[in-house]
Amino acid sequence: MDNHTSFGEGVMPESLVEKKEILTYILYIVVFLFVMSRAYGIANLLRFLFRYLNIGYSDRKMKSLDEKWFNIQLFKIINRINITKIEDARLIQKGLNEGHLKTSSFFLTSSWGDITLPMPLRRKIFSYLMGFTLIILGSVAWYVQKPIIGGYAKFDYKEFSYYISKDKLFITSSNDYDTPPDIRSKEDCRNALKAIDETSILAIACTKFLDERESYQWWLDDKIKSISEAKNDLAMLAYVYLTLGVIWLFSLVQYLRAGNKVREYKASSEND
Repeated sequence: MDNHTSFGEGVMPESLVEKKEILTYILYIVVFLFVMSRAYGIANLLRFLFRYLNIGYSDRKMKSLDEKWFNIQLFKIINRINITKIEDARLIQKGLNEGHLKTSSFFLTSSWGDITLPMPLRRKIFSYLMGFTLIILGSVAWYVQKPIIGGYAKFDYKEFSYYISKDKLFITSSNDYDTPPDIRSKEDCRNALKAIDETSILAIACTKFLDERESYQWWLDDKIKSISEAKNDLAMLAYVYLTLGVIWLFSLVQYLRAGNKVREYKASSEND
């Protein structure tokens, strides 16, 4: 007993250290991807690094172009507004300063491209369809996992289904959805088997429930675990797809609205 305890105590710190290292690596990857996203790619990241180290072009025209590029990228990173021309950056910054445009209008719009350019109709239709497809996939995954009961192994018998966990049993009928299932313990089953017909669904389920064979218990553990994992995986897929779909559609609507505001403000500024 003492040897078993000391062995467990020795393993636990090592597993915790290993998990901590994995989480640290994941954190580094997340931070790197976040920085890459904010910098709009590794090329931009390297250029900012070279600029910080005072490494630049010796050619005068290249220096001028690089300066213009830097201002555009800096504007995109600070405001998260995607533009390709320095003139558009100046115009939008002026609109932000004067209150004609609001920073919140550009939230999650940078991934869709230049905010000053209208989206082609074909791409707009495809983008909406993609967003709705993600939501449909999430809804299907949620619908599929909903009837799965975690922590139980399911067995079908004629119009009945009985569910067995390590210490509980209940039976449902495909003909009766309104009556809540009667959950039974192993003691309930032992008492019931003395008084019921051995061919009844309750007797069959209880006999399965009370089976103490080691091989069966191992099989039952694996079945319960696989069912619970399947339910959790489907639920996770549902959350991921639904979240991605909502973000996709929200950012698309944001981009289209913000683009219209920018082009309207641009047209009014040119008229003035």
